[in-house]
Amino acid sequence: MRSVPTLLSPLLANIGLHGLENYIKSTNPKLGVVRYADDFIVTARDKGSLEKAQIQIQQWLSERGLNLSEEKTLITSMEDGFDFLGFNHRHYNGKLLIKPSKKKVLDFCKRIGREITAMNGSEQEAVIKRLNPILRGFSNYYKGVVSKETFGYIKSRTWRYLWSWAKRRHPNKNTKWVRKRYFKTINGNKWTFATTTSDRRGKQKDIILYPIAYTPIERHVKVKGEASPDDPSLQEYWEKRHQKYGKSHWEKNSRNYKIAQSQNWKCPICGEPLFNGEELNTHHIVPVAQGGQDDIENLQHLHHTCHKQEHSKTKSTRLK
Repeated sequence: MRSVPTLLSPLLANIGLHGLENYIKSTNPKLGVVRYADDFIVTARDKGSLEKAQIQIQQWLSERGLNLSEEKTLITSMEDGFDFLGFNHRHYNGKLLIKPSKKKVLDFCKRIGREITAMNGSEQEAVIKRLNPILRGFSNYYKGVVSKETFGYIKSRTWRYLWSWAKRRHPNKNTKWVRKRYFKTINGNKWTFATTTSDRRGKQKDIILYPIAYTPIERHVKVKGEASPDDPSLQEYWEKRHQKYGKSHWEKNSRNYKIAQSQNWKCPICGEPLFNGEELNTHHIVPVAQGGQDDIENLQHLHHTCHKQEHSKTKSTRLK
């Protein structure tokens, strides 16, 4: 059974639904419960147990002024599957496979199409820089499940969007000319969307569209028991877990990977793990305006708030 109560912010949902899991387990210890904010699922071995649980959950919610959404609440079998948090859970010949949900994949492809269409007058470098974080973000979210086929599909859809974009820019040029203008042969793939640009020192470098189809699949490791990041006795456990995630976030031996590695995967300002859920910024130790380069030795990964704090200190020092 999957259900979504009336719309609430995640914080209010956690307050309003606090204790729901314990209540469900108290009515039937054999039920399984997973909740994320106001979205939750209840599992059982038979349909009757779920029908009874649905009535009890509705009663529990009614006492708090809440209701189950009739539109989104359903009881289904694992053979038919269900979507939860953007993932589809379904049994195939008795084996559970978790994949990106079809709706999320199609919505994502449409978004890529809109982004590319909106940049019809932009240079190729700008298009790549716009698309890369979007593609990388999607792949990072889904790389822990059965996503290889999905990533290949997204690569194909993205290529078609980009090919149309390139052809529109040069309607009087033939296919061979357009391919050579916008695509390079990299690692044996002659259809890599890439361009050459120069850095601040005039050194040429290739900017490449993120190859989502080659994203390695890395299975998610469940958190041990009820381990909390706020438990001081588990600090080492959480540091190793964040570090493991960080090592798969960037391509090994890439510039960003080496910067994080040189920091021991921690923010040098607050000392917390880099990958704790906060947005990351790359900071120049010696500012570019003062001659700072883009060398690894002059770069740091900082949490967004720490980055703002660091620049506030620099600005304050200049004013003095």
